[in-house]
Amino acid sequence: MLFSLLLLATSPFPAAPIPQGTATVDTVFDVVDFPSPRTLAELPGPDGRVSFREAVIATNNTPGPQTVLFAIPQSEWWHQTNMAVLRIETFGVEVLDDDTTLDFSSQTAFTGDTNPDGPEVGAFGIHTNFHLLPIVYLSGNHGTVKGLGTAWNRAAVEITGGSGNRVIGCNSSTVEVGWPVPGGPTDTLIGGTGAGEGNVLRTVRIGCHATDTVIVGNKLENIWLSGSEFCARPERTRIGGPTPEERNVISGFGSFGPEGVPEGQGIHIDWAKDTVIEGNYIGVTPDGAAVAPNNGPLGIWVSDSMDTIIRGNLIAGTRKVGINHYAGQVAGLSILLAAIGAHNDRVTIQGNKIGTDASGLNPLLTHSGIRVHSGTGNYACRNITIGGRAPREGNTIAFTETFGVGISYPAISTEVSGNSIHSNGALGIDLGPLAFLDGVTPNDSLDSDTGGGNEYQNFPRLAFVSRVGGAWFAKGVLRSEPNRPYRVEVFSSTEVDPTGYGQGERYLGEVTVMTDPMGRATFMLPLLPGARQDDWFSATATELGSLATSEFSRAIQAGPREAFPR
Repeated sequence: MLFSLLLLATSPFPAAPIPQGTATVDTVFDVVDFPSPRTLAELPGPDGRVSFREAVIATNNTPGPQTVLFAIPQSEWWHQTNMAVLRIETFGVEVLDDDTTLDFSSQTAFTGDTNPDGPEVGAFGIHTNFHLLPIVYLSGNHGTVKGLGTAWNRAAVEITGGSGNRVIGCNSSTVEVGWPVPGGPTDTLIGGTGAGEGNVLRTVRIGCHATDTVIVGNKLENIWLSGSEFCARPERTRIGGPTPEERNVISGFGSFGPEGVPEGQGIHIDWAKDTVIEGNYIGVTPDGAAVAPNNGPLGIWVSDSMDTIIRGNLIAGTRKVGINHYAGQVAGLSILLAAIGAHNDRVTIQGNKIGTDASGLNPLLTHSGIRVHSGTGNYACRNITIGGRAPREGNTIAFTETFGVGISYPAISTEVSGNSIHSNGALGIDLGPLAFLDGVTPNDSLDSDTGGGNEYQNFPRLAFVSRVGGAWFAKGVLRSEPNRPYRVEVFSSTEVDPTGYGQGERYLGEVTVMTDPMGRATFMLPLLPGARQDDWFSATATELGSLATSEFSRAIQAGPREAFPR
């Protein structure tokens, strides 16, 4: 400790007060030479220096809260000229004790801000085998890793157990949370809402037996949340939140696979439970005004999971063009729901902006909207809710190059309600067969066709929309299965879809109807404010048992009353 204090005394920068229970790292070399019982009292060893590994061993063996500080002289800097890079010679360093803080940012007090674009301490696994391992393991409770710079390893930090661990203010590679056996980490916080708490990371990976993980306030390339049928689902993960301070900005996740196929996902959710993805910016710049560079083709992937909420996010720029053998081929989905090895059950998608900027008014280049399908015919996406009629539940899905919402068999219970779906290059809602979308699906007698998304639910037919005094009314008919309850929703749009079948820019109201024994129900409903004389009007029908929604009906314009269809 005396050697560390002498180094601090020679620094041209004023040293911060050193708290009790402190070890100060003053070398980049990975040496351990201090005697048993290897507590703080035994530091430094015969070489007069304190390595990172020695400091952590000492804190593990010393009771009470501990802090590891850094004051590494620039004469030892070797890999980078703007930061001290720790040489990790063997396995990563494991923090076992509770209430331990690794404050890499403290190096700034010793050498100043030598790296304006990030922290002053990084790490490197020297041996190839150890280069593939994390730098820091956290397995105690209430540990904190603060301000770690670039780590040229598989991961900067791996949290394998304990409760209440935090990673804040880092500008590094990957943070991993989880463990393949029971007793994994809980209540982990990656980032934060306070000044300097957010991280800049390549990836956050959440794995088996991780519970109650919170990821907020970060800039990331991607997040992977993935359990397994052979261990456990990560549970109760929250990515983002309702306030701007909790928002994660996720972009730059593009890559190419074999033969040049476009790849890359912003958020990947697989075999998880009770996940909330809220308030994030995905594929766009931090101000939400433009597409970020080098995005991949997929914003959010959710498969084989239970009880997932995707709420209040901005997703755009999910478009990537292939190279080599895939040259010119365009791929892109904002949200993909899939069922591959299990049912993907209970997904709620509400209040998101897809294909637009943060205002929801201007287009950002995006290939397509929300896709609901299954990888095989053995499992299905079930109980899917896209939108809602309460305030802020409807999604805005606009300006995409292709469809707004695509639903393929065997997804037969997807409710699409109360959204603003407009100005998309293909259908606003497209129901298709297994793994495909096939454009407008005509109605059939008694709605008896099967084998398509939402079992090819029939859409209504609008007979007329007209203004009576100061109020607007819509009248029409639904022909579907006999003796069933349905909800008919009416929408208006500034432009008509090229197919002649509407999209739905403005939700204008709903009515519940019951079909008669012939499968027929007429309806008439007053419309909410927002209709305009030059608009195009269309409608959807949702069967209230399965909550399966139809495609949009053929669009009509307001005018004099037409003969009512019989």
